[in-house]
Amino acid sequence: MATATVIRTAREYARVSKGKGKTARSISDQHRENQAAERDHGPWTWGEAYVDTGSASKYATKVRDDFDRLTSDLAAGEFGAPGDVLVLWEISRLSRETGKGVKLIDLCEAGGYLIHITSHERTYNPANYQDRHDLISGINDAEKEARLLSKRTRRGTDSAVGDGRPHGKIPFGYRRTYELIDGRPRPVSQEPDPVEGPLVVELFERVAGWNGRKRESIRSVAVDWEARGIRSRGRTVDGEPVPGVVLSRQYLAAVLKRQAYKGVRMHDGQGRPGNWEPLVDPELFDAVQAILADPSRRSTTTTSVKHVLTGVLRCGTCGGKVSLRPGGRAYDGRLVYRCWDRDCFTADKAETDAFLVGTADRPGLVLAYLSRPDVSAQLRPEAEEAELAAVRAALTARRRDLKEFEDAEPAITLAESRERARAVEALEFVIAALEKRENALVRPDPLTHLIETGPGAAERWAATDIAAQRAIAALLLATDGPLGQPRVMRVADSASPAVADRLRFVDADGRDLAA
Repeated sequence: MATATVIRTAREYARVSKGKGKTARSISDQHRENQAAERDHGPWTWGEAYVDTGSASKYATKVRDDFDRLTSDLAAGEFGAPGDVLVLWEISRLSRETGKGVKLIDLCEAGGYLIHITSHERTYNPANYQDRHDLISGINDAEKEARLLSKRTRRGTDSAVGDGRPHGKIPFGYRRTYELIDGRPRPVSQEPDPVEGPLVVELFERVAGWNGRKRESIRSVAVDWEARGIRSRGRTVDGEPVPGVVLSRQYLAAVLKRQAYKGVRMHDGQGRPGNWEPLVDPELFDAVQAILADPSRRSTTTTSVKHVLTGVLRCGTCGGKVSLRPGGRAYDGRLVYRCWDRDCFTADKAETDAFLVGTADRPGLVLAYLSRPDVSAQLRPEAEEAELAAVRAALTARRRDLKEFEDAEPAITLAESRERARAVEALEFVIAALEKRENALVRPDPLTHLIETGPGAAERWAATDIAAQRAIAALLLATDGPLGQPRVMRVADSASPAVADRLRFVDADGRDLAA
């Protein structure tokens, strides 16, 4: 009699430590090899993958969001059905901390899930004592390598700090000398670049008004340098030269604050003498810092946020952002909204604002919504509501399981005591993960701190500052907001030139909503 083939669901956890062009390729390689493993170890159907960019070691500074999501799904039983497979390219993709790795193995065992390691060409069952041992040994080896690498890195960093050697990106104005250290090219010194170095000195002197120069603003220098054709240094991409870009005011402001120009190497927030020649005298550097810190340099006391809707409106043709500009003859010079990228449309600002926001006398969509007495206090997607209910149900069940262990009769044997302690530890970890997810889902009403909803909200809106008004509009007129995201259509694509006929509202999936 033929035996039916069991088709399991497989979900990948893919992780890479480096970005800048290597991320997609590395994850793609992992995905390709993981899928190829199905031929020998399947059949599988593929569920949603978990993908992270960042180190799995204890020394990592970046949070691994999908690792936390994977842990939460395993704890809540949301990963899949018992027998489903967690697929990893290698065991170190999971974790380089033995404690975290063991807890995740415990979660897989509790849920009845399998773990496939593609590089091992093997599927492990965490409930099997030998498989469990092999998995934990692999994670332990990965942690050892991570700690050894960290020690080497710290030793190299401490050596570089002690010698005052440069580090990080080459500052504009310098060029570097490299030597092979531990088999890799390392920067050992830097010296003023003959072309860029004098420009840095010029920048400091013009901003400070030193050496007979007239004191100038950073913007003035930026405009002058753009006219003179001064650009950042070029680079090579795929063997092709890419020219430099215009040095903006913001970039030059950052240049003026770099301690490297007075010969100081920064490490962990502390300045140490560098082994290179300063480009700028310490007195000139300090004079510029005093100028930058002077509050009287601020040219305006008004908020940088001037308009409520520019951040939420989108072009209905290309989906691009919207800008605000003076209109032409057809608008008698009135302000208009226009497509930022392609000029797909033009719409009268006053008419659009009146329809979307309105006034206390004639409320638009936003003020009408805020004035409703039945406005919900959550503004949370239905999917999150369902997830919150599931998380709370799982919490209740796991807490009940933990209480049963706590109320049970004392263990008779040492082996039973150890097994019970391990089960309690796993339950406590699951409960902690569920509580963390519950706290993330129980969000307070984001409008609470911005405006009081209900009758009279239109009058309160008028007394609210522009930054808060913009934040409220962003909440209500988002793709996951109650009103949907407004997109402005061209007149040719609309029933009439009226704003009401030119606006369509879409959700996160791009589907039309009724405003």
